[in-house]
Amino acid sequence: MPGEKSLAGGGGGMAKGEFPDAVLGVSGYRRSLEDPRGILNPGGVARPLSTGVAASRLVPDVFRPLATDDLLDAAKQTAAWIRSHEVPTEHGKLWDVFPKGQPGFGPDVMIFGPRCHYSGAAGIGTFFLRMWEATGDESYLADARAAADELIATASGPEWYDRVLASDVGGVIPVPGWAIGYSNGPAGEGLFVISLYEATGEERYLAYARKVADDLIAAAKPDPHGIRWSDQEDVVADGGFVFYLVLVWRKTGDSRYLDAARRAGDRIAADALQSPHGGLYWKLLDLRLIGFPKDTTFPNFSHGTAGTAWMFALLFEATGEKRYLELARGGVEYLKAIAVGDETGMLVPYQVHPVTGLTTNRFYLSSCHGPVGTVLPFRKLYELTGEAEYRDWCVWLSRGIIRAGAPEHYSWGYWNSNCQCCGTPGILEHFVDMYEFTGEPEFLDYAWRTARVLLADSTTWDDRPGQRTWYGAWTRTIPSRVVSYLGLYSGAAGCASSLVRLYADRRDVRLTQLFEYEFFGERLGRNRDGDAAR
Repeated sequence: MPGEKSLAGGGGGMAKGEFPDAVLGVSGYRRSLEDPRGILNPGGVARPLSTGVAASRLVPDVFRPLATDDLLDAAKQTAAWIRSHEVPTEHGKLWDVFPKGQPGFGPDVMIFGPRCHYSGAAGIGTFFLRMWEATGDESYLADARAAADELIATASGPEWYDRVLASDVGGVIPVPGWAIGYSNGPAGEGLFVISLYEATGEERYLAYARKVADDLIAAAKPDPHGIRWSDQEDVVADGGFVFYLVLVWRKTGDSRYLDAARRAGDRIAADALQSPHGGLYWKLLDLRLIGFPKDTTFPNFSHGTAGTAWMFALLFEATGEKRYLELARGGVEYLKAIAVGDETGMLVPYQVHPVTGLTTNRFYLSSCHGPVGTVLPFRKLYELTGEAEYRDWCVWLSRGIIRAGAPEHYSWGYWNSNCQCCGTPGILEHFVDMYEFTGEPEFLDYAWRTARVLLADSTTWDDRPGQRTWYGAWTRTIPSRVVSYLGLYSGAAGCASSLVRLYADRRDVRLTQLFEYEFFGERLGRNRDGDAAR
């Protein structure tokens, strides 16, 4: 907290309390690092130069505040770096998942294949689509089209699902349902081409999204309560097929897709459990697959009850069936019951252990397992019901990110991943969306703070001018495995994409939403400050 940190290193360090709170301001410790000699007065205004110092002296770039155009410039540099790793194909193009020679995860580990939404062409294509929307530069749209051309020309059929489920799913995430889910499989490609269809109006993209949905239905297996694909029910596995089918139904009006979504949701609904804390929860998958004790559960999005509650809220919106609304409400009541904090900041614990209970000292802070994702069902329920308490929880959970020290401070579940999934880019995307949702200036301030931190963590090179990337440890438990992944959810494309999200808000540019935000209503779009520097 302000006034409680010490600065080790040069100059002998700063003693506790040396910086008054007014000097530290909203940026806390990071501000103290930027101003170790107290050049700024408590109001944040530079002191006048002493007599004899030339007022015309050059001000270096590192002294400048961050401006709106800086966000887009950094994204352009990232696009140039990603383009330096493109792989032309017969039909279009792919990209390296990570630069050759780095110790990254390869296609033998799910979600690190060259096609996928998480780290491959579908996600990178989404980034280039956003770049086109932000700049009007047709070359970015050409890159997005090239990604889609490759995916469409080399598509698999419904047999892909059984083939992957029967394969040796290994590596650090040996969960079969995750291997076929939207992050890794055709459904993620469908999310991308739906965005292309929305942006261009070209029917071939919607046709491919329909093919993906048709193949998905053909691959489904009967279940006593509906249909299934795997033994895993979280939204990264079978639960994600529900929202994909709902999305295709929304774009096509074809009731077959909504019927399949309903049957897949009913299978998951049958596994709802009453929580001793209150509300409903779902186990969703056997976490022994990834080394946790039997009956351990994840509460948050996207592997826990938060994702499932969001999924049921979408089903209610699509069908009008109140049983889905009650399931969504039940899941959210559970999250409220186990959350810790107050109106200045709330967090939902990382896990519930069968013996030790809630992990009330361990929290993720971004999309996966963190408040960024867990806000989603609260936000949707607010839109569906108008009940102010759901909006309040969106605010309280978002403030929990700040209360926990982000974006300036790393903690147990917020580390140098530099990915949309678990890191700073996901937080930035969220704060921009929260500002547009609420119109509250605090969230715009949080977004600028997060953008500054994200840019500070990026890398440029003297011998490669005009290029930028990020290095990160994607796996929290392997901190030494630092890689500059390219992907939308794994690396640089996601970092730059979140910067473009803030840029688009400031410039009032329509931007393709990531799937997590696709199902929300119109943004407020108020209080834009144009060229303001922060």
